[in-house]
Amino acid sequence: MIAVLKAQVEKTFGQKIARRQHAELLAQDIYLKTNILVSYNTIRRFFGMVANTTPRQTTLDALALYCGFKDYLEFSRQFPAIDIWPKWEGLFLALNHIKIDELIAHLHIRKQEHQDFAVSFALSVKELLNHEKGAEVLQLFREPDFQFINLSFDDASQIGVILGLHFNNYDNWEIEQLLLQESNFRDLVLKTNVDYTRFNAKYGKWINYLSMFPHLDTDTSQFIRSIKPFMYLLNCQPIPNDTLLQIPPLRASQHPILFGRIFSLKIILTQDEKVQKRLIEQMEKRLSNSPNLRAELMYVPAIHSLLTRNKTLCEFTLAALHELPVAEKWYQVSLIAIEKIFIAACKIKKQQYLEANQLLASSPLVQIRFGYKYIVDLFITHFYLEMAKNEAHDPQVKKILQQEFKAKLTKVNLPLLSEAYFEGYFES
Repeated sequence: MIAVLKAQVEKTFGQKIARRQHAELLAQDIYLKTNILVSYNTIRRFFGMVANTTPRQTTLDALALYCGFKDYLEFSRQFPAIDIWPKWEGLFLALNHIKIDELIAHLHIRKQEHQDFAVSFALSVKELLNHEKGAEVLQLFREPDFQFINLSFDDASQIGVILGLHFNNYDNWEIEQLLLQESNFRDLVLKTNVDYTRFNAKYGKWINYLSMFPHLDTDTSQFIRSIKPFMYLLNCQPIPNDTLLQIPPLRASQHPILFGRIFSLKIILTQDEKVQKRLIEQMEKRLSNSPNLRAELMYVPAIHSLLTRNKTLCEFTLAALHELPVAEKWYQVSLIAIEKIFIAACKIKKQQYLEANQLLASSPLVQIRFGYKYIVDLFITHFYLEMAKNEAHDPQVKKILQQEFKAKLTKVNLPLLSEAYFEGYFES
């Protein structure tokens, strides 16, 4: 298990730990992100660069926390050292021959027995796509038992994340159009993995295609009409009047994440205090009626508050998250992590750096779903840099953070997120 933790630390850090310089930089990164001091010599011993000893429990707990886990015990439970090949053999055999009936039958069994159905389904779709088996992919998405309505939101979210990543580098527009016309594909992939970093690439292409597609189901139509205006905002472009008029009204029956997206968009786009008050009353009523959905309802408002710094939205979102939700499902971990990062931004603005550090340390990047990861990573680095500028940090640490920030900024192709934007981030 120690070997697994070493690999996970290197994955979180972003490079192999092979030299003293790596150990020193990792020690700084651990301190910045967890507020825990682990000496570079301890790290050198852990990675076998000097005479090795059995790691102390405090060291294991600190490294596990750095990787996004509560402690080493929780990490060990997430990475059990058992042979799982027998559970996967049938799936890979079915994929090897690409017999769709056998594959569907195997997936049914895995779903019934709760054997990693979401990952199995996504791997099956990826393999079929790689073999240009569009008809077979459609069969999987049309199978009644594999419909969004028949899956847990955890499973749906995992499928969306895995396939969303795959489609970033997939290039067969003919098959993609066929899939986008399938309601279950839209539910499982398009809507569960909103990719802000791809608004000007593949994801934006999908949204633009569907915005012109007739006869969409109501939920997808509302989703598209709530995404399009924000695409204009992130590109610093005026929103056309017809797009503004198509923003859907708030409805208590809407999915909580969709409800939160429409709510925050309407707050941002109106200057009318009476309208804002009515919108807030609607959100407060939904929160009151569904307290167990607070994480879902406040997820997009937290993201939009981070990005736009809209005063009304920020104030309401911060007040609504005075008591943070508790994650009970896999997908909620990412939602709450982003909500914590928004609160950390508010703490930094008030120069409450210790509390901000604690919030950021408890929301490591590994917890953030991919659609937001590059953007959130950029903001986290900016926040650490801001705190370093205002505290007595080693100049070398500030220099490293500045270099990291500039490198990450180049990966986010959104005009709103410019250097000037970040320079004035805490001034407004």
